[in-house]
Amino acid sequence: MNYSEILATFIGRSVEVIQTNQFLLGQLRSAADGFITVEVVSSNYIPTSQVVTVFTDGISFVRILPA
Repeated sequence: MNYSEILATFIGRSVEVIQTNQFLLGQLRSAADGFITVEVVSSNYIPTSQVVTVFTDGISFVRILPA
């Protein structure tokens, strides 16, 4: 099992994605070979929720939040 396949088992869960230059908090929407998509929740910096694509090579850490 590779990294994307493991993350795919958590689709629909709330996640924190940490990269070297940003932090994303939202719901994991999909995980494919080489990238994931996260629906980022709105905050002071992002007024509406957005779907963000993140390449797995750029991810430092993913935390799966409790359901």
